[in-house]
Amino acid sequence: MDLTPGEKAVLGQIRVLYATAGGRDQQVKALLMQWPPTHFDAYQKAYGSLLARAWIQDANGQSFRITDAGLKAIGVTPRAAVPAVEERRAPQRVPAPRATPVKAKGSGVLARFVTGLLRQRA
Repeated sequence: MDLTPGEKAVLGQIRVLYATAGGRDQQVKALLMQWPPTHFDAYQKAYGSLLARAWIQDANGQSFRITDAGLKAIGVTPRAAVPAVEERRAPQRVPAPRATPVKAKGSGVLARFVTGLLRQRA
């Protein structure tokens, strides 16, 4: 795969955007902000050639989507598609907490001992 230096640079920038945002859909503005003014024309042509190679898809001019071929080009394996509809599970019953018996106040051995020591003697 022969790439121009501009294409390599734009692919590297797309790789960084993908790594930081973690999604295929990216903002064109975020990509354009990385382009130095002196190389803007070369990077714009490189962006157009990436569109022509179908490594990215233009979405309404404000965002672009990285295709499977584009992910392979930047060295990322495409993730498996997440099913749109999740299976409905039957609600699981949560067992009610067990009621623990409350001991009567002063029923422990220590309580009886202390009460016996502190009892007033007549």
